[in-house]
Amino acid sequence: MVVRHQRRWTRPVLAAAASLFVGLALATPGAAEAAPRPTAPSQCTPGHDDAKDPNRQTVGGGTLSRRAHGPAPTEGVGGDDFVLVKNWDFGRHGTIKSISDLSQNFNYHDQFGTIGNGTNYGALIVSPDAANALPGQPIEDPDHPVREVCSDSMKTYLVPLDGATTVSPEEHNAGNGSFQAKWKLPNGGSLLNQDILWETRVRYVTPPYFWFALWNSGNQWDRGAEMDLIESFGFDNGGGFTNYDGRLWHSDGFGTNDVDYSSWPEAMASRGITSYDATEYHTWQWLYRKDNTFSAYVDGIEVQSGTMHWTLGSVEGGTPVDMNFIFDAGWGHTQVASVNHPLPASAFDGKFFEWDYSRVYLRP
Repeated sequence: MVVRHQRRWTRPVLAAAASLFVGLALATPGAAEAAPRPTAPSQCTPGHDDAKDPNRQTVGGGTLSRRAHGPAPTEGVGGDDFVLVKNWDFGRHGTIKSISDLSQNFNYHDQFGTIGNGTNYGALIVSPDAANALPGQPIEDPDHPVREVCSDSMKTYLVPLDGATTVSPEEHNAGNGSFQAKWKLPNGGSLLNQDILWETRVRYVTPPYFWFALWNSGNQWDRGAEMDLIESFGFDNGGGFTNYDGRLWHSDGFGTNDVDYSSWPEAMASRGITSYDATEYHTWQWLYRKDNTFSAYVDGIEVQSGTMHWTLGSVEGGTPVDMNFIFDAGWGHTQVASVNHPLPASAFDGKFFEWDYSRVYLRP
């Protein structure tokens, strides 16, 4: 049985986390200098032809009155009256055409200003340049790119830091390309009084002990508010039971969940999913309604539903919190034994997370 982790921060750790990792930078340009873009051979694959139209798409202003131009939701989820307000379409044919575009729209840290989920994650978020880095944050080496914008997607990679030949979660000597949207919603559920639909298309080819999540959380946290639309990690639970290929995952909100993911394989099978190839693209959607109910979908299949209050602790009548959109493409965790293992740095070779698009829709 897979035991789901509990993502937790402590406030003293948050305050010190960014400075804790001083000296781990891959390269250290001057404060105002941007690191050159990748000079290493490109790992981009040919375009996947998903009908991107660079002449008609926009990122959008994030409100119903400042909408984005782009596609409607896929899979028929949520009805046909949603309005696209944020359209992050990765790739030179999309709306996020470059690392400069990425930096305009995303942070390279979490909502608490840390680069490793406090000190929990094994790999640290790498900044593409000094201008967007927190103090002491690793900065990308152009010979070992962490993010690469392709024709119709963006790839993020895992890299060893400081020339490490063996990476270990406890040593935090690995880097990743995780990111978080700068734009956020002021609230969710009945406090926002708008239905939300978040849709992301992604795939990944992973090493052992990877850590991947699409999730939402607030600027304050006490067992919520939080939605893990998908969370998967490359565990080794012993006896040959591993998840190195990412075929297993869970989907949960911090509230009342109708599907019990205490066993990931059993929960997935209960929704009719008996096989999952993470190396192929899948579309994940989270529908959070203004009556505080929610549903989560993969490729149009509902994999979770329930009720959740978007407040501190996810309790009714609690302190309101904002809503952040977070894209974790990491490795390792110091508080989860099944992924807290060293690995030869060469195991990162040829591994990647590939992002097609992420879009947010609102409905009054």
